[in-house]
Amino acid sequence: MRRAAALGLLLFACKAGPQASPAAGSGEDATRYYPLAVGNSWTYSFRGSDRRETIQIVGRDGPWFIDDHRGRLRYEPDGVRDADRYLLRTPLSAGATWSAVENLIVQRFEVVSMDGSAVTQAGTFTRCAVVRNEQVLAKGGKFVTEWTYAPKVGLVQLVTSTVDAKGRQQEQTRLQLVAYRVGQ
Repeated sequence: MRRAAALGLLLFACKAGPQASPAAGSGEDATRYYPLAVGNSWTYSFRGSDRRETIQIVGRDGPWFIDDHRGRLRYEPDGVRDADRYLLRTPLSAGATWSAVENLIVQRFEVVSMDGSAVTQAGTFTRCAVVRNEQVLAKGGKFVTEWTYAPKVGLVQLVTSTVDAKGRQQEQTRLQLVAYRVGQ
């Protein structure tokens, strides 16, 4: 069940309408962290499993890039978005925030680092953008999702965890990049 939820997050399947707040200050172009082109593909492994999932961009529909999991992604002047929300906002800088609404719940996203790193089977990635979303849980604590995006590669790691009311964190899901093909 956790793997299915993580894959859903990975495929950006939330049902939301964007409510963007522009990031303050200067920063990087978000499109640098999510290369979109027909033929690009990313293969991810699930922690503790031999299961792998490949996502490939297979076509275009106007400005939209279509992947083989029915995902729709596009570049806009404000950043990179799916059909429902921004995944990355320009200017991309530490402390930048934006929001979206999912099932009447406001989702808040924050760039917590522009100097993150990830070591995966596909390589060691540095100078990564790390985006965090935290959701309060009904019984106290919170559910945390962190996406790590490498320049000119895209999403290299996704980690979900719960943090209880006492601040103890427990990792739930970890997806890591094992292979990718990105045209330049």
